[in-house]
Amino acid sequence: MRSETPTDFRHDNRETNPFHRPSVKRESIQLVYELWDELAAFPAGNMDAALDHLMGWFQKRLKVDNVIWLGSLLMLDEEAARKDPLLGWRLRARRSMVLESESYRKLVASYFANEHYGKRTSAFYRKGNRPDADIHIGMASRAVTKGAGRFRVHRMRDGWIDYAAFRQTEHYRLYYIEPGIADRIWAILPLSPTVESFFLLDRYQPQNDQCRHFTREEADIAALALRGIGEFHRRLFLTYGLLGDDKALSPIEREIIRHLLTDMAEKEIAAAMGQKLQTTHKYITSLYTRFGVKGRTGLMALWLGSKERGE
Repeated sequence: MRSETPTDFRHDNRETNPFHRPSVKRESIQLVYELWDELAAFPAGNMDAALDHLMGWFQKRLKVDNVIWLGSLLMLDEEAARKDPLLGWRLRARRSMVLESESYRKLVASYFANEHYGKRTSAFYRKGNRPDADIHIGMASRAVTKGAGRFRVHRMRDGWIDYAAFRQTEHYRLYYIEPGIADRIWAILPLSPTVESFFLLDRYQPQNDQCRHFTREEADIAALALRGIGEFHRRLFLTYGLLGDDKALSPIEREIIRHLLTDMAEKEIAAAMGQKLQTTHKYITSLYTRFGVKGRTGLMALWLGSKERGE
């Protein structure tokens, strides 16, 4: 699943390239190559397992405490986007390596459940601009959004935001101090002008100890690992139903997709899902329509990159 796109890296508005940076050791580059091969070995339909493997690799190689993947879509028209705090972008899918505390999950849900993951109604724009939006969005999210359209990697203390001012905000207290996040790397890869794949790599504050802040080399390793797997990102968005659509697939739909990308018959899929055959068939027919394919062959071709949606 290696991408054929050029290996140009932009970190904090400065051109860098981990292939030629002294900060990235040869052995680290070799480990990234091995990661790419490991990810390529996962079946096309088993992207949740591939994502778990990638997150575990970051945990082992970069000593992170959590990894969060976010699927972001440009959802507002140009006029509305200009007035929007996130310039029209909304997070439509989220997967965390570790289960965060109940209080943090409630905090995230209090804003993002409706303002980002909710139905796209006539009130969608107004919801994203409710009075407490600044508390939930924060300086970092605004800065990241302004760079939409190019691959970018930032560390919390790189100077791309005013970190001293950031620390004084209510957003920082709620979203960083309370859950114990002491340092973060943001890595964002655009798949198209309207689709971006986010990875957040977090280190928590150890008790009675100093957090080891992310180094430039670690940011470059993260950049290299994520920049070279464009096909991985594409299949991940397909798995969540977010290429060509803004409504994420349900867990049941994703599970049926995973089975459809194997040689299982519909009767076997129904048995595996604990459903009546008629129910499973309705799901499958709906999924074919959603992805613009006529049957399983077209679905497989779409996942393998040999077919465009709607062909």
